[in-house]
Amino acid sequence: MSTLNAFFVRKVTDDAISAVSTMCSSAEIKTNSEFIGVTLDIYAKTPEQDLIELSSRLETDVMWLGCQSVVDCFEYYHWQAGKLLRALVYGCYTQERTWERIEGQPEAWEQATFFDADFLAFMLEDEESDEEKQRLEQFWQTGELVLGRMEPYLSARNCAHHVATYYGFPGWGA
Repeated sequence: MSTLNAFFVRKVTDDAISAVSTMCSSAEIKTNSEFIGVTLDIYAKTPEQDLIELSSRLETDVMWLGCQSVVDCFEYYHWQAGKLLRALVYGCYTQERTWERIEGQPEAWEQATFFDADFLAFMLEDEESDEEKQRLEQFWQTGELVLGRMEPYLSARNCAHHVATYYGFPGWGA
């Protein structure tokens, strides 16, 4: 996978399947017991307003997951009954490998995904400055994403995999 643009609806009902099919008649749609998954054209821009309306209409969670592994851009949105719970955009629109948008409260999957202790140890091995090592250790310990920062560095593909397996999205193995 080099590019992914998909959304997931947490409500597998006839009404939800009909709404998704109408909205995306030519898209690839997969379901499991909990989610409807829709994979869009690889160059699709995040249809925020459409997904907000879908989440509100169906009174459920709708999540957008987008990534481009070549440049490690990553996008994640989570709405519940039309309200934004979380928005994360990394390196997609204004500056490569930089946090561009961070809204809402961190979700349970984020700490292990973005602040992996093994990755920090790997980074510290290559760092020569004690000051920089201390700064990175403190940043990892705080565990908060910061707009305009590059850290924590990420693999867009791995992030997408973490989110998808955490929620059990259709089409993703555990």
